[in-house]
Amino acid sequence: MSEPWAPEYRLQLLEVERILSDNIELDVKDAVVLDEGWDFFCYLINETFVFRFPKRRAEAERLIEEKAFLAKLKLTTKTPHFDFWVDRPVGFHLPFAGYPLLSGTPLFEISKVDVDPNVIGNQLGQALRELHAQMLTPSRPPHDPITEWLPGAENELESIADVIDRSLFETCGALLASYQPRTPSEHHVTTHGDLHAGHVLVDEQGELAGIIDWTDAHTSNRYTDFAGLWAWGGDGPVIAAFDGYRRVPTSADWAQLRTQAIIDVVELIDFGIRSEEPTLVATGQGWLRDRQNEGVLEDLYAAPD
Repeated sequence: MSEPWAPEYRLQLLEVERILSDNIELDVKDAVVLDEGWDFFCYLINETFVFRFPKRRAEAERLIEEKAFLAKLKLTTKTPHFDFWVDRPVGFHLPFAGYPLLSGTPLFEISKVDVDPNVIGNQLGQALRELHAQMLTPSRPPHDPITEWLPGAENELESIADVIDRSLFETCGALLASYQPRTPSEHHVTTHGDLHAGHVLVDEQGELAGIIDWTDAHTSNRYTDFAGLWAWGGDGPVIAAFDGYRRVPTSADWAQLRTQAIIDVVELIDFGIRSEEPTLVATGQGWLRDRQNEGVLEDLYAAPD
């Protein structure tokens, strides 16, 4: 059985250049692999444009939805804008899109000791306040997304038991078991849906430069968009984010976003193991150790210091 992120095809760079040359007005002089994510191949063309190709037919519809979403999105922070869109390309079976490369380094590649995490957190909170004020995705009844993710997270935690420190394994297991499903009363908002540290760009001055990859944008609980920041930096930058967001979270809100962050990091480690990417495993373990050393894994419901 193939992995869920396995592609249905592979392209050599010469094939990418041919497909682009046959379908768009762009003099392709240089093509390199920028990234292979769960759902898309990303290629950097002429050091200027990013082109995204769906890895599977099922992801093509999501790319179409992202195109429509980005056309409506209004943020002060930079986001991708599809300058190139080919719905039915010649010589290729799926639509693809291209946008100008946004400058900046993914937060995933930055240690919080090398920047002021509170500056990034505050600016990200302001961006999320702008995003959540726009209803750009279909409405849905309030729900607790954690209840959907917990069973899978517990299985993934078991699968990485021999890789992570025993104390981390036991702590994460106890924390996941301690989560109390909630019945959210406030309305849901349009969320990024996958706002992990790899999708947040930071400039050379250590400030927020952009937010990328909006394929998973959907209506959900607003606190899901703060979990990636917590996974990367802990309570401090998230407190700063809520300052910029102009909201004071409750203990249940903190528990939800912290639990989601743990779930996401466990998934990152599991994905790193299964895809044989040791950097992902090491980064995920490092984040969990940092949160453990900060004492924030002792009680998910505790108010931050």
